[in-house]
Formats: sequence, structure tokens, C-alpha cells
Amino acid sequence: MNGKGYRLVWIFLAYDILIIIASFLGSIYLKYDSFEAGKYSIVLPLIIVIWITVVLTFTSQNYYFREGIIQHLRNQIVDFVIFGGIVSSLVLVLDLKLYSRLVLFGTILLFFVLRNAGFVLLYKYLSRMRSKGRHVRRLLIVGAGRIGKELFEYVKGDVGVGYTVVGFLDDNIDMVTVPKEMILGGTGELEVVLKKHRVEQVILALPLSETKIITDAIETAEFHGVRIGMIPDYYRIVERSFETTTLGTLPIVSIRDIALDNGINKALKRSFDVVFSLAVLVLLSPVFLILAILIKAGSPGPVFYTPVRVGKDGKEFRCWKFRSMLVDDDPDHATKSTVLGDQRITRIGSFLRKRSLDELPQFYNVLVGEMSVVGPRPHRTFLNEDMQKKVDGYMIRHYIKPGITGWAQVNGWRGPTETFEQMEQRTKHDLWYVDNWSFWLDLRIVLMTAAGKSNKNVF
Repeated sequence: MNGKGYRLVWIFLAYDILIIIASFLGSIYLKYDSFEAGKYSIVLPLIIVIWITVVLTFTSQNYYFREGIIQHLRNQIVDFVIFGGIVSSLVLVLDLKLYSRLVLFGTILLFFVLRNAGFVLLYKYLSRMRSKGRHVRRLLIVGAGRIGKELFEYVKGDVGVGYTVVGFLDDNIDMVTVPKEMILGGTGELEVVLKKHRVEQVILALPLSETKIITDAIETAEFHGVRIGMIPDYYRIVERSFETTTLGTLPIVSIRDIALDNGINKALKRSFDVVFSLAVLVLLSPVFLILAILIKAGSPGPVFYTPVRVGKDGKEFRCWKFRSMLVDDDPDHATKSTVLGDQRITRIGSFLRKRSLDELPQFYNVLVGEMSVVGPRPHRTFLNEDMQKKVDGYMIRHYIKPGITGWAQVNGWRGPTETFEQMEQRTKHDLWYVDNWSFWLDLRIVLMTAAGKSNKNVF
């Protein structure tokens, strides 16, 4: 799911809560001919908490609207069976004789009807928008055989799932059964096609016997930071964490599943980012003012330095920093890394850099959602392109937002990236963080940073 997917979960949970309240009041009215909740007031929050727990635990992906409406309704039945089972268990365990079953289970029934009526209307709206090319995800299918054709026909036949097929790659063009104009090249031309066409996801529809083609395609897609999945099974090819989803009746395995693809984890990390960055910006605002005055007094030029950096999904953004160097318009210096004894660093700049105070304005980037408190450090565009060519898997670090501090930094790999070892070790630590993220790991890194563990190799 894209970077905005987790927001849908919370938007639709808010929608669910409103529907639950309406269903609850409706059931109260049917039973007592009044909207007065009375003793039932304590029951409503309990029902809401149970529902949110069920959705976030089992089927929050239903909110992404990438399966057909029939499959969506089937998933809803699963949700409501679990939901009704928990409510029934509480009725029995807590012996809630004082509360009407009509109110409790009427709320569940009304909620089911109203919620899914709303989703049917939403599906119709999305289908209309997606038929016009909006809210769609562009797929490239590698393999134009039976499975590839079936996937193509399913996506083409149900615009509501929100995918469009850019084309196919296949080595046997004379034997394919899809339209010949959809063949963009052979399987070995994946890199060329990714550069030429805007592709958001690659799906492999090849026999497992094509091990070399599959592994090469995975490496190429990840090199370019493009998500890749496979139909149907890939266990004998790649040994890493994964998640299986379905598109119609076809299973799709995400080649690299990461913790921050989960909506709950994204929301937890984002909540921490917002609270932490707000606290820093508010509490340290007097420090910001003092530093700004010192920077202006120390050398001519602006207070802030806002270089372009590469962020999540390869998107560029302006990274805010306190200026620590003399203003220099020489284009040759724009790509020059800072070195020990660098003459460009001002006196106040040296103080700021040694204590990482020049990074403080980046909490604004965190607040607006361009960065996270913890994550891989954002690199300059030219450095990004250089490391992409030299270090395997480098672009995977762009699956998540860049951070003010990170696992590589607290393990001594901050500073220059002039040698291959420096590039490789920083990337290795960044990818370990991507694959092993947890909220507690973020807290650990923040504490290690506060203890000065990220101050090594600072110039």
C-alpha cells in the first residue's frame, strides 16, 4: 500500500464510530421509543473499543479497496462474526441481564447494514473515478502466459479494484494470448521499461522454474525502489518476511514485507513523530531564537540552509537545517562532503555540528510529514544515485520516511560516505532498521542519540 494508505484506516474508523453511534441510538429508539441512552451509556464505548480492536487486528486492509466488492463483503462478514462473537461472550461472561439483547445485537445488525450500504456507494464512486484513470495503481506484469492473462483480464474487467496494466514483459511473443501491443519487451528489458514507463508495481506471473528471471527481476525492481510481488508461491526463491494478499482469486506475495506497511504501525510511528516534534519545536523555541541570532552575527547569510534531499518513495523535499557554513555559490562545492578541518564551517557552525544542533529545524520536516524522528538519513540526489549504483538493495531504504537520527548513526556510521565500506555499512544498518522496525527500537535509538551515540564522525 502507498504511503497514504494508513490514513484511510483512521478516516474510515471515524466513519465506523459515527455509524455505530447512529445504530446504537436507533436500537435504543426501537426498544424504548426514545433516544435516551440511560444505563446503556457505558455500553456504547465498550462496543466501539471492541470493533476498533477487531478491525485493526484482523482486517484493516479492507479499507484499502483493492479487492472486488464481493470479496470486500465477504471480509465484512468475517469481521462481524468475530465482533458478534466477542459481544456475545461478554454478555455471557458478565451476565448482562440488565441490558436488552435487542439493543446490543440490534446495534450490530444495524451497523452491518448501514456500514456496508455506505461502502457499496463508495465502491460505485471509486469505480467511476478509477474508470477515468484516477486513484489507480500502474502494474507491469512479467509473464504473458495463462496466469498473466488471467490477472490482466481481472484488472481490466473490474476497474473498481484500482489497477491498470501498463504492459507485459515476455520472451515468447509469438505464443502469448494477450494483445501483442501490450508486450513492451522481453523479461531481460525490465530495467529499460522501468526507466521509460511510470510503473508503481511489478507482478511476476512466471513458472517457478524460471528462477534466474525471477531473481533478476526482484533485484532490478528493488534497485529502482519499485514494489514487486509474485503469483503464486515464492518460498523456494527468497528467504525473507512476506505478506500474502489476493487480487480476485489470485494470491499475490509481497516479496519484501516490512512492519511499517502495517496501518497500525504507521499510525503509531506518525503519532510519536507529531507529538515529539511539536514538543521539541515548542519547548526549544527560545533556543532556536538564540541560535538564529548567533548564526546571523557569526557570518553573513541566511539563518537556515535548505538543501534538496531524497525522501520516501524517491520524492525530493527541502530539508531544513541551521546554516553551519559560509555561503558558497561554487557549484563544484555543492557535491563536496564535509571533511575534518573543513574551512567552509563557521565558528558557530562547528559548535552546532558537534552537538547536532544544526539538525533541530528538521523537526519541522517531521511535523509536516516529510521526515520521521527515526529513519535512514536523507541523502543528496547525486549521492543517492551514486550509492544506488554501488550498493545492493540501497533503494529499499526509501520504502520508509528518512529520519533525523537512525540505526546507522547510533552505530557509528554517521558522516562521510567516501569509501565503499562507509556506503555499504550505512546501507546495511539502514536496511536492518527497515526490516526490523518496532516502536521500542525507535525509542532505543532516540535514547542512544540523546546519550551522544550518534556524535562519532561529526565534522
